[in-house]
Amino acid sequence: MKAGVLYAPHDLRVEDRPDPEFGADDVVVKVIYNGLCGTDATEYSKGPMMVPLEKPHPNSGHVGPTILGHEFIGTVVDAGANVRHRIGERVACGAGVSCGDCAWCRAGRTNLCAHYYTLGLSTHGGLAEFAAAPSSICLSVPDSCADLDAGLAQPLAVGIHSVRRADLAPGDTVVLLGVGAIGSFICSALQSHDGPVIAVDIDAGRLEVARMLGATDTRLIPADITVDQLKDVFPGGVDVVFETSGVLGGAERAFGIVKMGGNVVLVGLNKTPQPLNLADIVLREINVQTTVAHVCGTDIPEALALLDRVHLSEILPAHAITLAEVVEKGFEPLVGGSAHGKILVDPRRL
Repeated sequence: MKAGVLYAPHDLRVEDRPDPEFGADDVVVKVIYNGLCGTDATEYSKGPMMVPLEKPHPNSGHVGPTILGHEFIGTVVDAGANVRHRIGERVACGAGVSCGDCAWCRAGRTNLCAHYYTLGLSTHGGLAEFAAAPSSICLSVPDSCADLDAGLAQPLAVGIHSVRRADLAPGDTVVLLGVGAIGSFICSALQSHDGPVIAVDIDAGRLEVARMLGATDTRLIPADITVDQLKDVFPGGVDVVFETSGVLGGAERAFGIVKMGGNVVLVGLNKTPQPLNLADIVLREINVQTTVAHVCGTDIPEALALLDRVHLSEILPAHAITLAEVVEKGFEPLVGGSAHGKILVDPRRL
């Protein structure tokens, strides 16, 4: 089969690879779409950070060149003896593999599993013609859900999980600091919230998309806005702030505009140390939540149900490229900041 294999930074090769091996609890899917995200772009441009190119992953055991891709859907073409999925069934893969036995799994927090690993980041994934995955993390796609929409299930599930972590109350005023990739999916997940949802970004185009996704208001800000200047935009403070941008200073801005006793949800990742006034956060009794990945068994089905109702692929918008185009029209635009909408790779088109 053809696959997109990461060997080193800026060295992703589309090449022939053996068809995936699978066990009694696994399915093999013929991949329809594999979405690309910022994590993939970072691994391609600055990695390895999560992909075990040089050292075996402690949970998957994989090491060496890796087939990327953790946002994929496909059609089941083969299955192990213990699998309930039928041949020909469309499924969306959650990608995160959990053991089911540790304390975190028993508590329903499978994304924190002590033995967790991710297809396409910790071992081979879905940027290929075929991919193997545990049946337990593959969820059936509704018949009426279009392929292009279903291809957004995994990142939308991440947005849904972020909203679950926010502990929203009815009528809460919500601010999204950043409505890029993950911010857009959080915005989508907030469609049923009955309070104001205000999208904040430095890009007018992203704000327009946020309105179409359900944001009730938007604020266009300069990239170098200070905390005090942002406070002037929200003089009374807000109930809940999602910091999705991950930019330097983003967390400080989030804490700056949340009201006393409010909630800040840290979503964006930034490994650069940055200062925070912890005394102010403590004295105002701010609730701080973080969020990572999703809980496959609950968040993926909810994502698929939403995608069956709302054609997010038309709003974002989502568009497909071929596997042969994955570097030129996929990774390079993502790294360079020129990508628009959501990019999905169709490995059926070589």
